[in-house]
Amino acid sequence: MFTSIRNRLIVTAILVVAAIIALIPRNRTVRERDPKTGVMTDVQHRQVPLSLGLDLQGGMHLALELDQSKQVSSDPKRDIDLALAILRKRVDAFGVQEPLIQKVGDSRIVVELAGLKDPERAKAVVQQSAFLEFRITDKTDALTKALPAMDRELHALGVTASGAKEAGKPSAVQQLLGNDTTKKGADSTASPGEAILSALIQPAPGGVPGEYMVPESAYPRVDSLINIPAVQRLLPRGVVLRWMAGAQSVGVQQYRFLYALADRAIVTGDRLVDAQAQLDPLTNGPVVNFELDRAGGRKFGEETGRHVGDYMAILLDGYVQGRPPVIESRIDRNGRITLGNKTIQEAQDLALTLRAGALPIPLKIVEQGEVGASLGRDSIRDGITAGVVGTALVVLIMLGYYAMSGLLAVGALALYVLLTLGGLAGFGATLTLPGLAGLILSVGIAVDANVLIFERIREELQHGKSVRLAVEEGFKHAMPAIIDSNISTVLTALFLFQFGTGPVKGFAVTLIVGIIASMVTAVFVTRTFYMLWLKRHPAMDSISVGKVRLFAHANYDFIKLRHYAYGLSGAIIGLGLVVLAIRGLNYSIEFTGGTMVQVQAQGVDVAKLRRGLDANGLHGAEITEFGGPGGYVIRAREAVAGSDANNTEATTNAVFRALDATLGAGHYQRGRSAGVGPKVGGELRTQAFLAIFLSFFAVLAYLAYRFEWRFGLAAIGATAHDIIATIAFIGVMKLEVSLVVVAGVLTMVGYSLNDTIIIFDRVRENLKKHQRMGFADILNLSINETLPRSILTHGTTLSTLLALTIFGGEVIRPFALVMFFGVFTGTFSSIYIASPVLMWIEQRWPGPAARALKAGRAQPAASRGGRPQPVA
Repeated sequence: MFTSIRNRLIVTAILVVAAIIALIPRNRTVRERDPKTGVMTDVQHRQVPLSLGLDLQGGMHLALELDQSKQVSSDPKRDIDLALAILRKRVDAFGVQEPLIQKVGDSRIVVELAGLKDPERAKAVVQQSAFLEFRITDKTDALTKALPAMDRELHALGVTASGAKEAGKPSAVQQLLGNDTTKKGADSTASPGEAILSALIQPAPGGVPGEYMVPESAYPRVDSLINIPAVQRLLPRGVVLRWMAGAQSVGVQQYRFLYALADRAIVTGDRLVDAQAQLDPLTNGPVVNFELDRAGGRKFGEETGRHVGDYMAILLDGYVQGRPPVIESRIDRNGRITLGNKTIQEAQDLALTLRAGALPIPLKIVEQGEVGASLGRDSIRDGITAGVVGTALVVLIMLGYYAMSGLLAVGALALYVLLTLGGLAGFGATLTLPGLAGLILSVGIAVDANVLIFERIREELQHGKSVRLAVEEGFKHAMPAIIDSNISTVLTALFLFQFGTGPVKGFAVTLIVGIIASMVTAVFVTRTFYMLWLKRHPAMDSISVGKVRLFAHANYDFIKLRHYAYGLSGAIIGLGLVVLAIRGLNYSIEFTGGTMVQVQAQGVDVAKLRRGLDANGLHGAEITEFGGPGGYVIRAREAVAGSDANNTEATTNAVFRALDATLGAGHYQRGRSAGVGPKVGGELRTQAFLAIFLSFFAVLAYLAYRFEWRFGLAAIGATAHDIIATIAFIGVMKLEVSLVVVAGVLTMVGYSLNDTIIIFDRVRENLKKHQRMGFADILNLSINETLPRSILTHGTTLSTLLALTIFGGEVIRPFALVMFFGVFTGTFSSIYIASPVLMWIEQRWPGPAARALKAGRAQPAASRGGRPQPVA
């Protein structure tokens, strides 16, 4: 199908058009409820397919505290911690990528969400308590029997049917409720038998026990009257009153339904394990299907089994959701909540809040505003400059080294960037700094794939093959290495996505999409360009793949130097581990928390603030714009030896001293300050290392299938070496372990694994081609043959990192430094760790090829993965 140039060009055009369409912003109409009027309206939102994260564009800022006017907390500190955990689950389910949810002091939670188009919806999700409960309706007519006594009590309090007090004066209750409807000159004296609540609360039609209705216009007054303590005491013990969530139409009038319910819930939402929203196929109305855990399902089944024929009300945050259904039979773990006139989006929001759990105490918004990018405009500007310079260097290197073939590669790389961004937009991904790190890694892998192909074409041309055949064989021989290295990296990324959190997931998504795009462009698009070129120049007897080839005839004995390499590696890692044991890693405020200080400084550049804080010992401080012009939030921690990182007073004073030295005392306004918890919990570190550890087994299994288990074990050993060495480097250099540095470590893992597999793929090929050569010679030959590729690939990567180091600014520079070291240690380990370890494993546990070579009876037939079998 793809042997025809025409078909290839059509497929390429389809991919390009699809990527462009995915990146075009579009308007989306959503049916929403107006927060002021409650009326459903169609609202258009401008949907940008590829949105930026909080670190790159900023977003909405909310500060929340416990609303103890609605419910008093017996332990505010415990409740705020519990609310923090629940909000993290809710916001993650809400679909906002990599939000900031942070504890401030002991009584406040800050939530920052990037790029929201519907802030009212987000506030509703954050504030809703989402307490779910199931209660049986009262079938004893308790409210009907109690209404006369309630009317008499209200009469004693001075309340009348018209809302007036005897003697024409409003009662204290009426003054409180705003019900002074006294009419001058009217005789408002109430008789003892006057109906007050009895005149407004009527049994609802339909015969549901305990169901009553009140005219919607009278709902506020009735709600106020039945909540008077003296009136509430007249209800029989074991019965409570609860309202329906919204008004219902009965004939042509609107009524609010009131329910008399058992005061004990048969089960609550703390037993819920899942909730999903959908449209009812019969009514086309939104419903939420829920599932309880085993214990909850058992209790629910027992209670509903005892109440077959009774009616059960489903309550959310104290309001009945829809008219109570009759219990026709025992119900175990699964049920349904009918939401009446709500939208499917409201049903989906309810489902996600139920899954996340109920808030222990309602929350109130005490502060709302807009925040700027957490990286700071200066860092973003520097990052764009570094990216442009780095890209230009890569293009120049490819053109200078490979000439015309380099031009084809640059064209394929341009398509790669387009397809990657289009793929990310198609997945609805949010681009953050760790995601950009994944993009950088995938760009390096895309360049590496082209370099592998070009070097193979050069080798075939050197063997005297025709141009057309050299291109064909070059792509054919490069394919196994490209596939194996990319699949191994994707396996690692999949584990990072599955087990990682927040930024680690963003890195994994970008890396996976980028690798798929690089496979398409390097293998499919670049080959199409070659085919098109050869068709236009059929008589061509040579093709330009560059005249210069570094290390073209390299013949170094790398394996001989392995013992020196072991010593060097051991010394570096040993020194690093000693340093780590003495002072540990220096985690940034993203992991440790610190102090948040608000200031107002007009006409001040963020870069100036950052330099001033750094110069005064507050390294790694985070500065974001907040509120109006000149408003900033500084998150920092005291860096003086022996100080407490969580000492809010000490850090606040240190920030103000730094600002005094930078801006001058009196040239800025001081705002509030408070201690803040970590942006990301310790679970990010744990989950990231767990993901890498588990991915080792996946890579081992894959390489055992494609090569042998010996290759997989050696590759994992080299990658583990690089991780330990890089962490040691971070400790020795006193780099702050921020999310940027974590992204650098993850990127280094990908590069290291890619390097090792490229060499191992050539080892596998050479074991088949040179069956009588010694294993050490095979390793040396393979390393030397891939050396030109390694030099050029790492040269392009280092040029990009050099641009990031010089132009990237203070925030991005640690990433570049970690990657600089990672590239060197990755190259070092693939040559001096992975290959010697593979040889040691072969010597200790000889494989089929090694035994055949030792016996001198190797046969042509190869085992799986190209390894020869010994003669029996």
